[in-house]
Amino acid sequence: MQHYRVYVVTPQEQISEAVEVDYRDDRHALAEAQRLSEAEHAVEVWTGDRLVGRLGEAFNFGGPL
Repeated sequence: MQHYRVYVVTPQEQISEAVEVDYRDDRHALAEAQRLSEAEHAVEVWTGDRLVGRLGEAFNFGGPL
């Protein structure tokens, strides 16, 4: 089991909810994030300082790059 943080992200790129949980691997963590992202703007999955993935809307950096 590996420790993950799952963040629900608002359209303003603010974290509205954070959950810490253990999953078997990245695939299982992303599957749970997929379930959450169906009702939210975006969901990010992290383990340590590594971004495993982001589901939902793309990153919003506040304007064109």
